[in-house]
Amino acid sequence: MRKSILIALLLAVTAFIGVAFSFASLGNVQIGYEIVVPTSQICNLVDREYYYSIMEDIRSANSSIMVAMYSMVYDPDDSFDWANDLIRELVYARERGVNVTVILEYRTYYGEYMDRNLDAYNYLSANGVNVLLDNDTETDHMKLVIIDDYIVYVGSHNWSESGLYYNKETSIRIVSPEIAKEFKEYFQTIRKS
Repeated sequence: MRKSILIALLLAVTAFIGVAFSFASLGNVQIGYEIVVPTSQICNLVDREYYYSIMEDIRSANSSIMVAMYSMVYDPDDSFDWANDLIRELVYARERGVNVTVILEYRTYYGEYMDRNLDAYNYLSANGVNVLLDNDTETDHMKLVIIDDYIVYVGSHNWSESGLYYNKETSIRIVSPEIAKEFKEYFQTIRKS
């Protein structure tokens, strides 16, 4: 009886923290167990939570940051603008040896130009960040960030003052080398277009 209560308690706790148990049995005799830890962690980030989470990850980046952003608005005259903070943090990451690549939307499907991305492009480019303006007629509407080949941010947050501070937005943070690899492969297809 105690053993079954212990097993039930263990299963409840591990389900809560995201670890699964698999029991092997032979007839009525239990012969062992296996602990399976998920390879990815997913966290929903709403509204301003995104800024704090991604800022911490950018500051902790060791090898690479890849950003594909529909709207990245740099406004150097605004002393309180979270988009400015993130954009500047990309430069600081590059200065400490992180390989930073940014793709910004420039020409949309409708033939309109995203001139508001030009200030971010010019600032990043002037500070040695590998930044590209996507001039393809297919609109890149994504908000994608890949950090150190295992952290992925994807969702609705543009890097603009309204997108980071005022709007209702939601994005997810995924910790998974496998998923990061898939997004990185997709990122490379945009980079080549």
